[in-house]
Amino acid sequence: MVLLDFETILKANLQRMKDFGLNSYIIEDFTEKLKKVYNGETGFIDFKYVSELSKEDIIDLKDLRFQLDYDSTISKEISKKIALIKLNGGLGTSMGLDKAKTLLKIKDHFTFLDIILKQVFYLREKTQTPIPLLFMNSFNTSEDTLNYPGVYGLNQKLNLPEAFIQNQIPRIEKETLLPIGDGKSSKDWCPPGHGDVFLVLYSSGLLDKFLEKGIEYIFLSNGDNLGAIYEPSILAYMIEEDLDFISEVTLKTPADIKGGILYRNRISQRIELLETAQVPPENKKDFEDTTRFKDFNINNLWVNIKSLKELLLKESLSLPLIVNPKHIDGREILQLESAMGSAISKFTKAKIIRVPRTRFAPVKKCNDLLVKRSDAYILTEKYALVPNPELQKEPVVHLSKDYEKISDFEQLFLVIPSLVKCHSFTIEGKFKFDIPVKIEKNVSLNNPTDQIIKISEYLQNHHVQNITL
Repeated sequence: MVLLDFETILKANLQRMKDFGLNSYIIEDFTEKLKKVYNGETGFIDFKYVSELSKEDIIDLKDLRFQLDYDSTISKEISKKIALIKLNGGLGTSMGLDKAKTLLKIKDHFTFLDIILKQVFYLREKTQTPIPLLFMNSFNTSEDTLNYPGVYGLNQKLNLPEAFIQNQIPRIEKETLLPIGDGKSSKDWCPPGHGDVFLVLYSSGLLDKFLEKGIEYIFLSNGDNLGAIYEPSILAYMIEEDLDFISEVTLKTPADIKGGILYRNRISQRIELLETAQVPPENKKDFEDTTRFKDFNINNLWVNIKSLKELLLKESLSLPLIVNPKHIDGREILQLESAMGSAISKFTKAKIIRVPRTRFAPVKKCNDLLVKRSDAYILTEKYALVPNPELQKEPVVHLSKDYEKISDFEQLFLVIPSLVKCHSFTIEGKFKFDIPVKIEKNVSLNNPTDQIIKISEYLQNHHVQNITL
């Protein structure tokens, strides 16, 4: 229970933000969220307002009128109107990383950043257009990214920056809602979620710079999703239909039942986003019901810059609150965030496009990393990371905590096993993969000891069904 009055709480947080020189837009947004939490809001969405989407809300990518290659005449023309933005603020702390996650090697000795750069260079070559690519960094990842080979001067032909930094807000104590620490440590601050991207683009003047250069649309995607390449067919559809906002979804698998969903609000009749963190505990099963919600939002967004600017000139964006609880140095703290996909509710001319799984290849944990590094995924000519055509189904991998941190993962996976014929792969305990092996169908390994077992020695002494050399 919060015992302090709101004015005291607000004053302390405002002082922290003003001392740091934060702009009025983020201060106003944070103040609004802080007041909601003080008044007892949890960020949960009442499920009585959640209804399924209609068939008219969603169109399949394959059904779009234009099916365009990069080098088609239409593609070359409309590509002058697009800017690409990659969200690059994550450190990957759940994987034990302390630098930008996109510095991690993901495929064929390439890092995420290497592949993202290859994607845009290939795109520019084919469209003969200097399509800008900008990274939205956090205060934690900015230096890493800007110093990475190939990033500096990335957009010099259009005189645009390579990156911009998202805002930061105070982390607050759960019990008092006061800012933690003295503001001098990075632990005292957090990014306000990727919903902040729209405020940053507006307050930094980038929206105006885009428009001055004839750029009218932006395509946003996560830095760790290497399947999210620019798709001119979607932009052509957006222009033809005069849309403000497009969100991409894909069909759920057993691995993504917790993925955020788009739904129709029973009251406002607007399309809205529901993230896992916003689902009341009693409605988890409803949320994960794939018969009701068979698609999930993959955070590939297309936004009309003029429409976004008009909206921000008229009103505060005020995206739905997400309360993210954390433990910092033994204390319970809260991070007040928002998701960029929730902006779909602010636009009347919004549409959902169902895309194939090839446009969604994120890495959130070492389980994902193993699959993406294996032969279950390949790089295409366009440098998109996609499932291997020989793959019958996405491998479901479960690794014990021994593999949770990247340093441990790489010590134990000296050689990545073949997973192209794997259905499920579960490991409990420490096994060192020191030789190439093929995992097929369903395999479980269990090492109850604290000792590391080399897979080469283990296979000499044990017959394990569906593991071959």
